[in-house]
Amino acid sequence: MLYRQRCEACGSQARVLCVKCRTQLFAMAQPECDAAVVAVAYEGIARRLILNLKYRNRRQVVTVLAELLAQRIYQRPHQGLLSNSTDFDMVTWAPTSTARVRRRGHDQAELLARRLARVLDVPCRRLLIKVSTNVQTGASREQRLRGSVYSARKMRVNSHVIVVDDVVTTGTTLRCAADALHKVGARQVTCVAVASALRHDLRR
Repeated sequence: MLYRQRCEACGSQARVLCVKCRTQLFAMAQPECDAAVVAVAYEGIARRLILNLKYRNRRQVVTVLAELLAQRIYQRPHQGLLSNSTDFDMVTWAPTSTARVRRRGHDQAELLARRLARVLDVPCRRLLIKVSTNVQTGASREQRLRGSVYSARKMRVNSHVIVVDDVVTTGTTLRCAADALHKVGARQVTCVAVASALRHDLRR
């Protein structure tokens, strides 16, 4: 019996995503987010794809999500801690805990970062080290706002770095990652995430 590939969103016969679901995903509006460039809201098709990647090890969705991220990076004006330049020197990611990597068999942010780097044709480097044990998933807002603590490996001074995460909630994780990179010489840090779960009350 031949194995039939299924759409990761609707289950119809397709490779990764059917045409209908892919069209809907790429047509989703970019939500406002003062912490990062985000591709879509954390709902619907995007939420299903991210959950399949994180908890079901469905790595085939990485290609589609990285393509979506690249499209958003180049089409949206950058603000705040982001740069107007698209001349990136390298891509890295906000790492999850070692325990979670061991349990899941992968770090979804790393998979996204490495694929995005290939799409953008820039190097991908492991620059950040998580030195706290704070867990974001399932945490309260107060716990999330404390964020994770990162240290960063030395890099070439004045580099423009993209740091990748899968979902941004309060934005604290990416801000902490950006702070660590600036401390070791990054000139600009562009934070990107596939999806935003930010609500208006979380942005105050």
